[in-house]
Amino acid sequence: MYEEFSVVYDSVMSDIPYGMWFERLHRELERRGKAGGYLCELGCGTGEMTGRFCDAGYEVTGIDLSPDMLARAMEKKEEDQQILYLNQDMRDFSLHKPADVVLCICDSINYLLQDEDLLAAFRSVHENLDDDGVFVFDMKTEYCYRHILGDVVRFEDGDDYSVVWENAYDRVEKINEYFVTMFLFREDSGLYERFDECHRQRAYSREEVEHLLSRAGLTLYGCYGEDLEQAPGEQEERMYYVAGKDPGGQIA
Repeated sequence: MYEEFSVVYDSVMSDIPYGMWFERLHRELERRGKAGGYLCELGCGTGEMTGRFCDAGYEVTGIDLSPDMLARAMEKKEEDQQILYLNQDMRDFSLHKPADVVLCICDSINYLLQDEDLLAAFRSVHENLDDDGVFVFDMKTEYCYRHILGDVVRFEDGDDYSVVWENAYDRVEKINEYFVTMFLFREDSGLYERFDECHRQRAYSREEVEHLLSRAGLTLYGCYGEDLEQAPGEQEERMYYVAGKDPGGQIA
């Protein structure tokens, strides 16, 4: 997954408001007393957000399961940016010291399809988070999968690529499948080459997330809509969760 797609990922995602997301996340971390320190981003992809937090003065580690995405992140890293990129699984990652902030955005956690996978990720966060650290992550909602993505077919065209996204949401299993067909231009042949990938994500309810956080020894501090200010509404496409270690919590 994210093999050939990593080549065009930034172009296809060019409409994502990373700058606005960064400002909202940074504001939330400042409110939580984490205006700086050691930050780990899980599912960092090509490093768009990782680089922004590095520039803001954080010591940053980026973790991703895809070597291809990390290769793109390394290519984009500026010479003066001190960022450590690691090829690890968010369900079982390790850091050289406890993190003040663990961050996971752009619905990376939705790729964990089983309760056991999400619980493992939360437990790993618990193990690597400082005692007063903050864990911030977002998730696409079931409303988004049902009513925004649904069975929509999306097309993206660039100078040297074309991408077709076909979405299919299973309302019983709460699994959304993205069937991605890419046509990438090859300069050596002057032809387009076809690649296919299937991406699967799961919708979780707030109750399910909070229960699994608790089992991992984490406490939910707050749950917000996309503005990271107000409580999520019924038609929210994305929800943000802010959590931390529960001093009296037991890991189950």
